[in-house]
Amino acid sequence: CFHLMDSTVPVRLVTVGNSNSSHRRDKGLFRTGDYHKHTTLGKRRVKDGECCAIWDSSGNVRNVLGPKLEYIYNSDVRFLDRFVANQNEYLVVAYKNGRKEHVRGPASLFLDPVVHKNVSVEEAVSLNAFEAIVVYKELGDRGAAAHEAKEVNRGGGGGGGGSGESSLATEPSPTKTPSKERSGGVPTAVVATLAGESKVERRVIWGPTLFIPAANEWVHSFSWHGSNDRMDDHRTIIKDALKLTKIRTLPDQLYYNVASCRTSDDAQLSVRLMIFYQMVDLTKMLDSTHDPIGDFVNAASADVIRFTAANTLEQFIHRSSDLNELSCFPVLASRAESIGYKIDKVVFRGYKASDQLQAMHDAAIKTRTSLQLESKTAEQKQTIEDLTLSRKLQRGEKEREMETANRAHALELSRLEHAERLRQADQEAKAKTALTQAEDGQKLEFLRVLGGEGVDLTAYLVAKERKGQKVMSIENNNVGGAVPHIHLTSER
Repeated sequence: CFHLMDSTVPVRLVTVGNSNSSHRRDKGLFRTGDYHKHTTLGKRRVKDGECCAIWDSSGNVRNVLGPKLEYIYNSDVRFLDRFVANQNEYLVVAYKNGRKEHVRGPASLFLDPVVHKNVSVEEAVSLNAFEAIVVYKELGDRGAAAHEAKEVNRGGGGGGGGSGESSLATEPSPTKTPSKERSGGVPTAVVATLAGESKVERRVIWGPTLFIPAANEWVHSFSWHGSNDRMDDHRTIIKDALKLTKIRTLPDQLYYNVASCRTSDDAQLSVRLMIFYQMVDLTKMLDSTHDPIGDFVNAASADVIRFTAANTLEQFIHRSSDLNELSCFPVLASRAESIGYKIDKVVFRGYKASDQLQAMHDAAIKTRTSLQLESKTAEQKQTIEDLTLSRKLQRGEKEREMETANRAHALELSRLEHAERLRQADQEAKAKTALTQAEDGQKLEFLRVLGGEGVDLTAYLVAKERKGQKVMSIENNNVGGAVPHIHLTSER
């Protein structure tokens, strides 16, 4: 009852491991395995998209695939469940003879109760470019009958409907050794077993790809230490908490608190770390460890315990910044390299002591901080006072310089004004002297002219000087004659 899906058959997504719930959606239209009846005489209309099994009175069975109208006499009728896988899924078919088969989608299958034990729909393994899975394949007679693995490379070339099937035949090896060659771009390793038993081949599938395992293949499931996803002091690492099948090759980080670390003075601390790491060799990891996270945790704990044991509490506090250097984690770096990883960086996220010690330490920090603040406050006050005094001195010096400059400027202005006044007075005196000399020269010339004309200069000058005065002059020309007398009386 196998047939490929075509455009006339609707595609339905089937939930893995719970096919009945998905089939009930079409219960009103299509009959499923829940339909089981005995018919003495009648007929059944098998619709397109349905299939039924009919057992006659002799026990022989025939399968009827719709569309068909089937006449029935004294028979048992049971409709079959239909399983559908799209292009990202595959069908896991278990036969009643013990054989197992994987049918790649897109495909559909009716579960035949005579032939099939069960049928389930599984998701294909989708890998991104930074992901990889580890696949084991059983070789030998039992594995030869099974179908080969089918892969679809999302970004690769090839035809539009190419399945990307690959043959993984590997020569047997007496020991378990990883092969340096790649078959189809993936490394392989063969594990030899005892005589008469089948051999197992291991290979790594790298993304980007869509991987569908064959019936004789299985994907390895890892069980590593994982975090409880808490970011407080109760964060811890739990064994087997991280279960995964895909390995990421991108850089990653791990938060871990190393508890019960004792210093040399018997102080108990919990140191918080953040570890940045990256996988560099997946094959080396598979051959060297079963739990790299557990190895990181143990190695980091050993390094931190060694560091704290070599220091007192005060020394640890002062040297805690050294935990940001990879040189303080030699065991972690060595162990990571031996299992195919690289430690990029370790970050110290702080520490926590016991409640009593932490309370004492907090009180000491509070007191020390208070004293430091007071000291800084006093220093700032003194600095402000010194600055104020310095500024006053500088301001006074500048004021004195300004006053001196102002006075010098005033004196210079006064000197210039005095010199200007003297210059102007000298010029005025010279002008007056020149004017007087000119006037005197004119007067002398005038008098000379008068003298030349026979004028009595003495009388002229005396008369000129008496100008404006009341002068009575009595002249006596008689020499030796009588002298006149004048009697003056005041008027009342």
